[in-house]
Order: sequence, then structure tokens, then C-alpha cells
Amino acid sequence: MDSTIPRILKTPILAMYHDDRRQLLTLEVELPDVKSENITLLMHENSFYLKAFSETVEYFGSFFLDGPVDPEKATAVNEKGMLTIKAPYKESFTCARYVPIQ
Repeated sequence: MDSTIPRILKTPILAMYHDDRRQLLTLEVELPDVKSENITLLMHENSFYLKAFSETVEYFGSFFLDGPVDPEKATAVNEKGMLTIKAPYKESFTCARYVPIQ
């Protein structure tokens, strides 16, 4: 009898922010205990797809970005349970504006 325990399926926790000059988008994805070779990352201009797994958990999801990026220039580093993705924007936030909070 096979005693393999199935992996728990989860959507990873994600933080997304840009630099002060609005030229570089940074994504931080929590992937505890996941080795780099167990991560699949597919970047598009306006979204990305992620699938990753550890011994007990499988993470997956598709996420929209806040503006078009250049996926050819994107970089990703997996360190201590945090996958950090950096991608330059294709254009600046010409149509974005700050909304006052009351």
C-alpha cells in the first residue's frame, strides 16, 4: 500500500510594488521550503503564472501585473523561501494618478 501523503494546494502570498521612479516592478512571492528547481515561472507582459512545490505543499496561481513589463528582461531569485522577481516596465505610468484618501 502506498503511504504517500498528498500535497496541500495553496495560492502563494504575493507582494507587488514599483520603485520610486516607477521604472521597475518587484514581486515577492512566499514559497517556504521550495527549491529553485521546483519552480515554474512564466511571465507575460501583463501577467505571470507560477507553479512550485515542496514535499508537503504545491503552490500555483496566475496573477495580473499593474502595468506592462518587458518579460525578456525579467529576473528571478529564490532565496530563503522568498522568490523575488524584478521586471522593468515597458512604459511609465502616464495614465495613473494618486487617489486622495479621506
